[in-house]
Amino acid sequence: MAKAGTEAELDLEQPSGSKAGRILLFAVPILFTVVLVGALLALSNPATRNTVLETANKVPIVGSMLPKPTYTPEQQAQKKEEKQVESAEATINELKTQLAKKNTELKTAQQAQVDTQTKVDDLTKKLEAAQAKQKEAAAEKEPEKPSDQVKQLAQTYGSMSASKAAPILETLTDAEIAMILDAMNTEQRSSIMQKMAADKAAKVSIMLKNAASPSKLEAAANTARAAADKAAQPAQAASPSGASLNQDQLAQTFSSMEASSASTLLAQMAKTNQTKVLTILKSVDDTTRSNILSQMAGTDSETAASLANKLIGG
Repeated sequence: MAKAGTEAELDLEQPSGSKAGRILLFAVPILFTVVLVGALLALSNPATRNTVLETANKVPIVGSMLPKPTYTPEQQAQKKEEKQVESAEATINELKTQLAKKNTELKTAQQAQVDTQTKVDDLTKKLEAAQAKQKEAAAEKEPEKPSDQVKQLAQTYGSMSASKAAPILETLTDAEIAMILDAMNTEQRSSIMQKMAADKAAKVSIMLKNAASPSKLEAAANTARAAADKAAQPAQAASPSGASLNQDQLAQTFSSMEASSASTLLAQMAKTNQTKVLTILKSVDDTTRSNILSQMAGTDSETAASLANKLIGG
């Protein structure tokens, strides 16, 4: 019974003792701090006091119980400067951070631009290579065309009637005839070959059939012309009148042609055999010769002047 009574008394005394202990637990440090700050304020100089007050004012609860620091005008100006310096330093640090961030972004953008340019350059090279291959393929598929001189000759003969063009062509070598006929269309070629001698037409047909390209035909024609000129020189020296019949035929043919067509044809012939052109010009009458040279001077003045000089000199 005595033990039970003692426990009951302890239980009754515990709440009141706990409250007092809690109050003392909070009050003692506060009172100690106040007494200590008061002692420091009494003993320290104004600068130290302000420093202590600034620090104490930052402590919760205690700061509200203490007075605020008091500053002289000089101290207030100094504090203001310090705050401005701190603010400026904070601004500078923030700007440095932003600058570093922008520099990083700029480097990233520059690297991306370099990568993009590299890709563009690679694609450009691939495109140029593809275009070059396409041009090569197109060039291989596109058939070779005759030279401009051969096309002009073919156009000149093609504008003539077949009965007039055939005798003139027959005076050329087989290779030359094949070169000119190859540059004509099928209809023109057929009409002219019908008016040619059968054996000549047969030889030219075989050459056209076996022709690899217009350039090879032209090379063969140049070789044949050189050989024919070389072979004709001794024959002309031995029998200067042996070709009189051909000259008469040629004179009649060129006299019946239009001056523009005759001048074009003779200008082209003069590039390979100027001697034969001079022979033809000497065989036609003065009016025909004058008209032909006049037309030739308008299209090829250099050849016309050379022929005129040789006609005067001859």
